[in-house]
Amino acid sequence: MDWYPSGQPAAGPFANPAAPPRRGVPDLSRLAKPAGAAGWTRAWRGRSTLMNALLFGVAPVTLAAVIVAAFLIVSPGQGSAASLGFKAGPAPSTQQLTANAMATPSQSPSASPSAHKKHPRATSSASPGAKTARSGTSAKATPKPAHKAGKVAPHNLGRPNFAGYCQHIGHRTAELVASNAYGWRCTLKPSLVLKTVSVCAWTYHLSASRVIDVSTNYYDPNAWQCWRINRDLGVLDVTRYCVAAGHGTSKLVANNAYGWQCTSPAAAVDTTAACDLLYHVTNAVSRFAVFSSPYYWQCWN
Repeated sequence: MDWYPSGQPAAGPFANPAAPPRRGVPDLSRLAKPAGAAGWTRAWRGRSTLMNALLFGVAPVTLAAVIVAAFLIVSPGQGSAASLGFKAGPAPSTQQLTANAMATPSQSPSASPSAHKKHPRATSSASPGAKTARSGTSAKATPKPAHKAGKVAPHNLGRPNFAGYCQHIGHRTAELVASNAYGWRCTLKPSLVLKTVSVCAWTYHLSASRVIDVSTNYYDPNAWQCWRINRDLGVLDVTRYCVAAGHGTSKLVANNAYGWQCTSPAAAVDTTAACDLLYHVTNAVSRFAVFSSPYYWQCWN
């Protein structure tokens, strides 16, 4: 019983061997089932090896190449390596290639801790002596000579203004009640003894710590001077001065500020020279604080 639904085909690999061969296909009958064979055999057995290689080797590869070429022509933007599943890293730049080519063993990181320290940022400056930012250089200020703030060379400012000071404190003006250094008073309060150092400070717009009052002649009320000073050096030791200066020793001839003398030769003491010698300065200012006592001489600078 034949298993083909409509009978055995007249053409093809399972065609009836009695059917005539197709036109234009020579020796197709060679593919037919030989007589006397049991069952049926594949019609491809009679094909040559070259034909099989062409059909099953070259033909599929050629077909695939044609399909890929057609895909690339139709979609040029999608025919990239990325679209086919390939990814490529960024190409090295010229600087990277040059740096890699010029790298030497000495450029490798150091194992010492100092190799990981950051260089301190250079300091900077917009003016001489200040820090310079981001310039890579720093300027150094020229050291100035050290000195105390407000230090000045002692000098005579001038006479105190007694009348102006009295008017300033509301006492009209000044008047003399005695012909000596302590004879000045304000008219509304003649019993009030004026502090000459306060008059000097007001007259020359200074604090009382920066000025002193010096009388060059106790018996002259107008012999007052206002001196700009820095500090109190200390008391004047007349005896020590006379010995150090080679003038013998000291001698007191009167019980007031003017009572001191040196004995060799016998002469009044130069109090300014005495202050300079004892305190090793050249611009000392000497003054008596209380005229009625020989022991209140002071040295200032």
